[in-house]
Amino acid sequence: MTGRKVAILGTGLIGASLAAALSRAHDRWHVAGYSPGDDAQVARALGHLDIACATVDEAVQGAAYVVVAAPVPAMPSLFAQIRQSLEPQAIVTDCGSTKRSVIEGARIGLGDAFLRFVPGHPIAGSEHSGAQAADPDLFRGRRWLLCPVDATPAQHCEAITRLLEPTGANVEKLDPLLHDRIFAEVSHWPHAVAFALSAAIAGHGLAESALQYSGAGLRDTTRIGASSPTLWADILLDNRDFCLDSSQRFRDCLDELRAALRDGDRETLVRLFSDASRWRNRLA
Repeated sequence: MTGRKVAILGTGLIGASLAAALSRAHDRWHVAGYSPGDDAQVARALGHLDIACATVDEAVQGAAYVVVAAPVPAMPSLFAQIRQSLEPQAIVTDCGSTKRSVIEGARIGLGDAFLRFVPGHPIAGSEHSGAQAADPDLFRGRRWLLCPVDATPAQHCEAITRLLEPTGANVEKLDPLLHDRIFAEVSHWPHAVAFALSAAIAGHGLAESALQYSGAGLRDTTRIGASSPTLWADILLDNRDFCLDSSQRFRDCLDELRAALRDGDRETLVRLFSDASRWRNRLA
């Protein structure tokens, strides 16, 4: 299957959704998946994989492309593990939400094969997790970022772009450091805020009443607070410096809001809310 085989290591929501999208182009790709749990078997039963592999080596052998869609902390050991099983021309990419540590893990783990690694990040997801939540259209119309380093050959980025065509994603490039700064601001810290707000309500004596009487406002505001706690703890810790920067700006703004509320300062509240509303209305 060399030339047509794609190995996906990690078949949770993202990996299984990619598998589902590639499997629809069944005349182009033979999709093998591996997961340390039962996600690969679930994805295979749902028709998203051609084969659920028992080992990483089985998945990688003969593959033209290897997609590492495991949690970020698991990636360094996976890169080291696949090093000996990679085909000589196989191209490797990942789906990690942070890029600096993933790139360093790949540099160490892949050795000479690092030149065939294209860092990536699909900007899509859900508060649901696992292979059972896979959606072949999850990436359609969404950005899929490639974050190559200076040494990454352009033809490898082009090859990954061709691989991703069946997903319907819009593939763009972004500097890895800028990626981590931006996504601390627009994804990582917002998830922390949603978790914190949910935890604050859950820890109050009116938690049950809040469930009974809440409307769309609370559901919309806290939707991502239903995401995987372990996944997001790992992402925040991995990008902690930029997340802490974002958290300080959030705290400064919240302190100003609280002070205005305490002092009955309607003018400041309106100004803060107006600035926020103007920016939010520009958000696509």
